[in-house]
Amino acid sequence: MNEKVYCFEVVKADLDAFLGSLMLGTLQAMRSGLWSLDAGIWTLGRPCFRDPLERASVPEELVAVLQEADELSALAELAGRAAADARLDELIAIVQLHLAKDESHHWRAVVRE
Repeated sequence: MNEKVYCFEVVKADLDAFLGSLMLGTLQAMRSGLWSLDAGIWTLGRPCFRDPLERASVPEELVAVLQEADELSALAELAGRAAADARLDELIAIVQLHLAKDESHHWRAVVRE
């Protein structure tokens, strides 16, 4: 299979806002039930996604949300969907607070084929 790949280039100054926006949308999709809780494992929580961001000095609170995103389905299995939804609400609030602190209120990215 020869799948086409697109690369998003984001300058460091916009990385936190870009990542926060991506995280918020993903977490909201999971919380609303549009996406399953497994989405956290295959999107935000993937080491190939998370690890470079840690090295890029992304704020610790956002890295912590990335790390927890892949544990939400396990939380639901152990403690029920209500517990996972409650934790999702907390993670969403963390990301919203981070985005609210961003003074630019925007991000810029270039998409490369």
